[in-house]
Amino acid sequence: MSIAAESLQTFENEPVKLSRFARLIAFDDRLLRRLVQSRRARATFLLRIACRLYDPDMVIMGIAAALFHPALVDVANRAAVALISTSLLAYLVKRLVRRTRPDDELQASVPPDRYSFPSGHTAAAFSLAIAMFGSVPWLAPPLLLLAMVVGYGRMYLGVHYPLDVAAGAAIGLISGSILAILELP
Repeated sequence: MSIAAESLQTFENEPVKLSRFARLIAFDDRLLRRLVQSRRARATFLLRIACRLYDPDMVIMGIAAALFHPALVDVANRAAVALISTSLLAYLVKRLVRRTRPDDELQASVPPDRYSFPSGHTAAAFSLAIAMFGSVPWLAPPLLLLAMVVGYGRMYLGVHYPLDVAAGAAIGLISGSILAILELP
């Protein structure tokens, strides 16, 4: 019996009220299931591409390419610090919480690892967007929009629950804000 399937469990034919946390997790699961029911092929394709931009190999290539252009070295350094620090923080939280990913039947994309909470892609996207306010302010708003698309995409693709994405966004916003106000060499 799944927590998401029923709001009440029974024990010897007596209803047992779920805890607030269990109800929250069940609600999270219901939201995700409702979202993935409306998936369309074109949107799935486009959101896979948007999310792919924040895969580690793509990020490393982007930062490496920026380092070859003298005007972009500051941007590349800030992006590298933002993404490395946020990714490490998200990884630590994932290992502490160990929330499993949504059921395989909900996934339209192969998840990068076993654990779901928080969304590392969302954390990286928000951290990068906010950190850019410190060096290239005009670039931050479009990156913030892309971060929102990535967060939505992680849910749409069925690899993260809404709470995972919210936690990833919070981690990214906090770490990106710290980096935006720091003077980096």
